[in-house]
Amino acid sequence: MSRFTSPDFLKATGGNRARAEPPPLVDLSRPTLARLTSFQLGGKDHFDVDRDLALRADRAAHGFKDLVEGERAFLQRAVRHLAREHGIDQFLQLGAGLPTPGDPHQIAREHVPGARVLYASDDPAVVAHNRAMLTDGRTTTVVHGSPARPDGLLGDPELRRFLDLERPVGLLLVGALAHVHDSEEPARCTAALREALAPGSHLVLSHFCRPDPGSHPRDALRAQQLERTFLDQLGTGRWRTRSEIEGFFDGWRLSEPGLIDVPPPPVHGSYQMPARNRRLLVGGVASL
Repeated sequence: MSRFTSPDFLKATGGNRARAEPPPLVDLSRPTLARLTSFQLGGKDHFDVDRDLALRADRAAHGFKDLVEGERAFLQRAVRHLAREHGIDQFLQLGAGLPTPGDPHQIAREHVPGARVLYASDDPAVVAHNRAMLTDGRTTTVVHGSPARPDGLLGDPELRRFLDLERPVGLLLVGALAHVHDSEEPARCTAALREALAPGSHLVLSHFCRPDPGSHPRDALRAQQLERTFLDQLGTGRWRTRSEIEGFFDGWRLSEPGLIDVPPPPVHGSYQMPARNRRLLVGGVASL
């Protein structure tokens, strides 16, 4: 390469192409959910403040990492099921995190090579990371969006270009609604998303669960302590009751065995969450 020749990764930002956007400013005084999850899954995109939140969560409920890993295993098994058993070839994940091996586009393409996956996040750093590392504009892309603001997301031109909403979509709300406040009406948000999707679409949903204190007082106390920790440190994070979570499936046909503790029953070779925190996380798969 001569001294006057730009390497390929620089050429992409010059000429007639769109110039690369500057990276978003990172506030190192507050943790983020995406960086916390990256830490718990063995990623490298996290800072001291995120690791401190992980320690606080573990003090509130020993083995909190189990919930992150269990939810990840549930997401992967559900995406694999939708692609393999139902032929779903386009997915929309809300509340996407930082790029991690085993993300939905990788799982779906094990069974549907041309599967398209659109990631949506309201975290500018997550959007920037995904745009830099994952998107090719044809089979994977990312937009700025939140499950709390479905109308804005559904009206996004990139989403309309990328997904064919006249065909079935796999809607992935794994861990997302726990970070939507009651005042933002999460049930209304899920209803708006449901109404925009075609028959044959599927919903994959998981949520932090607050067990019945009468039946499981120790688990209910751990849920309460975790919720307090998350709200103090992140400003979001609700452990809702099982009946509240079931309400998010209104208008959907919940698949057997219904709303279950996460992860689902054992499959040889798959991750199995230790029993200590299983009641603190539930999930289900449903269809239109």
